[in-house]
Amino acid sequence: MPCLDDAGVGWLEEPFPAHDFRSYRAIKGLGATPIAAGENHYTRFEFERLLEDEVVTVWQPDLSKTGGLTEALRIARLAAGAGFRIHPHTSVTGLNVAASLHFLAAIPNAGYFEADCAAFNPLRTVLTSPVATADAEGSFMPPAGPGLGVEVDTPALAQYPVETGAGYVI
Repeated sequence: MPCLDDAGVGWLEEPFPAHDFRSYRAIKGLGATPIAAGENHYTRFEFERLLEDEVVTVWQPDLSKTGGLTEALRIARLAAGAGFRIHPHTSVTGLNVAASLHFLAAIPNAGYFEADCAAFNPLRTVLTSPVATADAEGSFMPPAGPGLGVEVDTPALAQYPVETGAGYVI
């Protein structure tokens, strides 16, 4: 941690699995670099635990995992009360990108927008339109239009059948 402090690192992201609260508590006070987590914490109740432990100060909920916009707004309210900014983890789909942009535009403690900039990502560039793009200053705006502001290409969606079982395997 002192090396990260000396290098001026903005934050250390998810140094441990989300459920390992003991290890997160063990690094408290080892340095000044903020600890980030949240993309694998799902509900406001897990974020309440982060708040109680007073270690993770950079919150990164993923709207596709937290239960959508409503639960994310509850998480953002918890963070705002503690003086924390929200930097949502953005999964690779155009739907998650659009939802994250609308979410950031709706909260007073919005932080960075994490954008997938992979050259090839059909789940972002083919599945939905319009595709979110940065302006000349690197800023993004939420898509306009009803709902999330994007349309889903249902024939393209059919190319990605639903798989049963766990969504994430560690």
